[in-house]
Amino acid sequence: MKDLDIKKCLDGRVEAGLLSREAAEKALRTIRDLEGRYAAEMAPDKALSAAVAETARIMKEAAEREKARTARQILTVARVMDEVQAHPDGAVAGGMAVLVRDVRGKATFSNVEARQEVVLGQIMRRMADGLNAYRSKAAGLTQNTAGMRNVIREMHGTSTNDAEAASFAKSWREASEFAADRYIGAGGDLVKRDDWRHPQVTDARRVRQIGREAWTEHLIQAAERGDLQVIDFDTGAPATGLKLATIIKTAGDNILSELPAPPGKGGSYGRHNERRVFQWQNADAFLAYNDQFGVGNDLFGLLVGHMQGMARDIALTEVLGPKHGATVRAIQEAAYKAEGARDMGVLARLNPVRSVESAAAIGRTYDVLSGRLGAAQSELTAAIFGGVRNWMTASKLGSALVSAVPADSVMATWAAKANGVPAVKLLGSVLKQLNPASEADRAFALRMGIVSSAVMDSAIGSKRFADEIVGQGITGRMASFVVRAQGLSAWTNGMKNAFMLEMMGHVADNAGKPLGEVDTPLRKMLERYGFSAADWDMIRTAPQMEHEGARFFDPANVSDSQLGERLMEAIVEERAFAVLEPDARVRQLTTGGLQRGTFMGEMARSAMLFKSFSITMATTHLARAFIDANGSKVAQLAALSAMLTLAGAVSIQARQIVTGKDPRQMDDPKFWGAAWMQGGGAGIFGDFFVSALDRSGRDFASTALGPVLGMALNDVPRLLSSNARAFYEGEPATMGSQVARFVRQNTPGANMWYWRLVVDRAAMDTIQSLADPEYRQSFRRMEERARKDYGQRFWWRPGQGAPDRAPDLGIALPQ
Repeated sequence: MKDLDIKKCLDGRVEAGLLSREAAEKALRTIRDLEGRYAAEMAPDKALSAAVAETARIMKEAAEREKARTARQILTVARVMDEVQAHPDGAVAGGMAVLVRDVRGKATFSNVEARQEVVLGQIMRRMADGLNAYRSKAAGLTQNTAGMRNVIREMHGTSTNDAEAASFAKSWREASEFAADRYIGAGGDLVKRDDWRHPQVTDARRVRQIGREAWTEHLIQAAERGDLQVIDFDTGAPATGLKLATIIKTAGDNILSELPAPPGKGGSYGRHNERRVFQWQNADAFLAYNDQFGVGNDLFGLLVGHMQGMARDIALTEVLGPKHGATVRAIQEAAYKAEGARDMGVLARLNPVRSVESAAAIGRTYDVLSGRLGAAQSELTAAIFGGVRNWMTASKLGSALVSAVPADSVMATWAAKANGVPAVKLLGSVLKQLNPASEADRAFALRMGIVSSAVMDSAIGSKRFADEIVGQGITGRMASFVVRAQGLSAWTNGMKNAFMLEMMGHVADNAGKPLGEVDTPLRKMLERYGFSAADWDMIRTAPQMEHEGARFFDPANVSDSQLGERLMEAIVEERAFAVLEPDARVRQLTTGGLQRGTFMGEMARSAMLFKSFSITMATTHLARAFIDANGSKVAQLAALSAMLTLAGAVSIQARQIVTGKDPRQMDDPKFWGAAWMQGGGAGIFGDFFVSALDRSGRDFASTALGPVLGMALNDVPRLLSSNARAFYEGEPATMGSQVARFVRQNTPGANMWYWRLVVDRAAMDTIQSLADPEYRQSFRRMEERARKDYGQRFWWRPGQGAPDRAPDLGIALPQ
């Protein structure tokens, strides 16, 4: 059969409608590539015949996979649209509830975000020991990088005599198999390869720095030595010659392009296959490439990041189907129709609730979940703005723990009580999770499928500030260190682990009862999430896990795995009320639904810096109280608000003491107004109950714009203009004092709660004394302002090398 005959045959199939033109051209390229490869081993006619037969097999298998995916997609869309339309509050609420936790508390079906966390837990529990062994320690300052290189060598079959590395490599393979099988089972487009060992990432910045020609030459030489196989997915075989050069060139174009990857068929089609194009044949060759062009020493992050990506794609594919983008477009179409049917007027369209629940918000939320908004359109723009936000995080959040502990304690115990878990048990579990000597308790949580960000090590250690900390550069690590070193990550992780474990223990404690006899709070929770008596009977008969004499529900032991994971998802969603963290619904708002690396996207992120906590409060506790409000809900919100106000009061007073001041007088109504705002998540805005300026000296408008824009529009202009005006009017300039204040407010790590006062007095006051000729007057003005605004005195006065006395705690009480 000649080449011309093959082309005529393919053209005939195209004309008959049996084959697309694209498929025909791809088939012809595959035949030619295979023929060239076979020609070295057999006669020309036999090589051509073998190439045609192999191409036919490849096309048949691909067609069968596509047919199966199409069938699954049709069934999934039908199911999802039934769920969306069946939501009691309509298609818009139903569409959001398929993606994230339902703020209305009426969805009885799974959502992508909760499924992603549960799937990730099931993946990570399979390699729990390795995660605990190789995660970074000392607030991210140390990591066993040499051991991780041994792990890579073990993955390639090279014995290192490192038992820990060998164990991690083995568990990694098991977890990878689990993730791949689950993704394929959901309809994901993945061709498993027995020789796939680990992911590899190429850093575009390193390629630019070293040069694309050097990068290309490195790959070609590695392929020629046999250290690298470049897989041609048209044929499934290693590429050579011109095809090798073409694949490398295309890969280079994609790596260096600042445009996001095209959406393709509306799903994750090909995404995981593309990760397997470059297959390194030995560990040393991969490590050499990685050191130059990859992630360098962050091999742990490389592996964990791959599993996070797999969990995301599994959740999207299981919940929304293989072509999940197409499913979301169908959901949006139904939502737009529902909005149009309501014939909304101008006021309805301006309703702020639409920012978190509308047809447009559905699309933006999907963009967050799918990772599209996280891909930078311009790495330079993202690096500049992200670096500034990291700097703000490192310089502003050093005492965030002081505010977090009281409020989190209230909300966690409140959420536990609402589900029937005694507050005392929860707080005892928290203490065990925080105890440095209780590593076994933290490891048990991971083995139960509870994903702790302490072992994820994704630069932040806490999802709480996921949008505030960007990247693994110097500023990103600096911000991460501040969040972790103050204890905030440990606190947040401890609260999350404790709540999840106590809920799983509570389920186990009730396993001996039929649904009608289950403790009332837990029974109501189960019914709210759509669990029937038959579902509960299947869950409660599953074998339980034991730890230190206590029994726990384990979703992996439920005979119907989907049912067990659905209960785990419900527990994750209840945890949202115990530990406030921004979900995808909130993040689509704080990012403006705009891509990272665009000017407007970075401006939106900068303006919303540190505001996600308040928005999360609105979408959890406030939404639960005011949606379908009744007397009971309002009364419960009032009680929670009162407790959070007390927590806010504790936060305010603690902040006074760690900054060298006596507590504020608590018989002042303005104090309780500030405490109410502090406890409710408004934080810094509570200062405006007393003063026209916040604690950094900014007005309300500048504070509302966020620290980044506030610095650009308020701090810097004020620094320059006031001194220019003083010079013009012939008055003494105050540049020194203002520079000293700017340094004090914007030095990363300087306001860490346990050392900020020492740093202030030993370093910052000294800087001000050197830079400000009138520093004594400045210190007196600080004391005068404290007396005027809050009726306070300093127990460790500005400019003094040692405190005058201990804090006067009695001043807080009515005199």
